[in-house]
Amino acid sequence: MFKKGIAITAIFIISNFIQLVSQIVVTRLFGAKLDLDIFLAAVALPTIIVTVIYGTLNDAFLPLYGEQKAKNVDKADAYFVSHLFVLTVIGFLAAFILGFFARPISGFLYAGRGGDFINAVSFQMTYMFYSIPVSVIATICGAYYYLHKQFSRFPFAQAIGSVTNLLLIILLVPILGIFALVFAFIINIIFQIFFVIPPLKMFKSFKVLTFKRLNFSNFLNFFNLIACWVPLIIGSLALRSDTLIIRSFGADLPTGYLVYLNLISKIFILATGMMTIGIQILQLPHLVEYFSGKRYMQAITVVNKSKMTAVALSVAVTVAAYLLAPFFINLLFVGGKFTRHDANITNSLIPIFLLPALGWGVNSVFLQPLIALKKQLAVGTLNVVALILAWTGATVIKAYYGPLAAIPVGLIILLFTGIIGSEILWQKEKSRLLSAR
Repeated sequence: MFKKGIAITAIFIISNFIQLVSQIVVTRLFGAKLDLDIFLAAVALPTIIVTVIYGTLNDAFLPLYGEQKAKNVDKADAYFVSHLFVLTVIGFLAAFILGFFARPISGFLYAGRGGDFINAVSFQMTYMFYSIPVSVIATICGAYYYLHKQFSRFPFAQAIGSVTNLLLIILLVPILGIFALVFAFIINIIFQIFFVIPPLKMFKSFKVLTFKRLNFSNFLNFFNLIACWVPLIIGSLALRSDTLIIRSFGADLPTGYLVYLNLISKIFILATGMMTIGIQILQLPHLVEYFSGKRYMQAITVVNKSKMTAVALSVAVTVAAYLLAPFFINLLFVGGKFTRHDANITNSLIPIFLLPALGWGVNSVFLQPLIALKKQLAVGTLNVVALILAWTGATVIKAYYGPLAAIPVGLIILLFTGIIGSEILWQKEKSRLLSAR
């Protein structure tokens, strides 16, 4: 696990470096101006949804797909293809429905910015919702390679997507302006699909989709996946609402603050996230295998080592980012339309993200043992409770101390409620497993 983790982490470091370069390019091209504020507000929810799909569909699908493969390889191929087809159709329907409600969604999140801002946000958001079906395809295809222990394939595809996104922005901004970012957001995911398409022989099982073969067993399989996935979607949407907290409360600040807040949060998320992503990718398949084989002591050892490593890495990276971020912001971001004054405001916001940075680094690692045990409902409930507490706490703080103070309070409540709650649930599950030996 350690050697593979290093390789995967290296891929994500490269991918995150490319994303950082994209952030630099976008910041210099547009500056802390209204156009970029609008895009950041519009892309917040589609980004969360895509992130949720990447994080939860694999968690729900992989254990069930693994069980099918263990029983019968041929039926597992049919299971894979049928779910790929049906979930893609569902993804397009979801994109259409969300696009229809883009205006009221934007109005709820950014009511403080007025009608023109909301209209512009909803227009861009409508198009970016069509990233949903393509992210479903990419994730299902990526699950095939995870199950076959080719752990670096999907991360490599995501790195290719980051490169594509950067190149499209550079090429299209002179032509399309801010809408180049909208276009690049969707196309980069499509490029990822080409690098994770499974062997074509698998698609011979496409015959399972004929009406003659759509029997009760097929529908039961889809129901089982949806039953596992929906709680994860709800919980992960709640967990990933950190971006919505930042941008919804940040929208009440002067123009440009969405750019400043996005810049600092991205630096900390990329820094802490890339150092623990290898742990996350490798931990889940191994835990699924160990729990299925009732090798509980091996699973507990993996969980303990993963958590300790994630905490240590997150602390180290957060401290390093705190010390180095001001230097690199002044060195790399200042230029074009992003001024030295913008950099000074951005640097002044660094301290409010220190504790959230620790949470970003370790939260998913703490949740995965419960997911491997198929405790999706418990995870979803925990994260929804965390979101309710976070939004309520941030709203109260905003009323007394303003939106800038509300943002870190909301993030800390959201992330650490999830971490502490998942650890309590895991300790209970661990006791149950040990007593069952």
